[in-house]
Amino acid sequence: MPEHHLSSLLVHAKPENIESVAKRLEAEGCEVHATTPEGKLVVTLEAEGRRTLNDALTRIQLLPGVLAATLVFHHVDEPDELVRPL
Repeated sequence: MPEHHLSSLLVHAKPENIESVAKRLEAEGCEVHATTPEGKLVVTLEAEGRRTLNDALTRIQLLPGVLAATLVFHHVDEPDELVRPL
C-alpha cells in the first residue's frame, strides 16, 4: 500500500485568470476552498506517493495564469499507519 500525502497550497494567480486557474486546479485533482479578488487560492491536494505529489505541484506551478504555488502544509500517512488491526 503506498503512502498517502495530504497537502495544502497557497496558489497566487493573475486576478483576471482566477476562474480558469481554479478550474484547472480542480482538473489536477485539487480541491479549491477559497479565492480572493487579488488572485489567491487556498487549495488542498491528496496524492499517493511523494513523486506523484511533486509532479502535481510542478504541473500546478506551470499552469497558465499561475504566478506561484507554495506548499503550506504537508502530512504523510505511512502504509503501516493506514491499516490498523481491529
